[in-house]
Amino acid sequence: MTQQPLRGVTSLRFNQDQSCFCCAMETGVRIYNVEPLMEKGHLDHEQVGSMGLVEMLHRSNLLALVGGGSSPKFSEISGKCPHPIPPLWE
Repeated sequence: MTQQPLRGVTSLRFNQDQSCFCCAMETGVRIYNVEPLMEKGHLDHEQVGSMGLVEMLHRSNLLALVGGGSSPKFSEISGKCPHPIPPLWE
């Protein structure tokens, strides 16, 4: 029996006017519109790794990403900066 990858949601965050929400997951990021409920975009695991937190700025295309879960791609910045800076995705 092969082990299936985790697909759990690690964070679900609404934007400032609660018209969209972002799901941070083990398999990447999904962005949804609330009314009507539909997916607006996604970033796959190959692009961003597993995510711990995602924040959207209003209804813009700016996202702040924080790695987390079992295989984060953005967990640390190789010791060059004493305070890790979350990447922004545009």
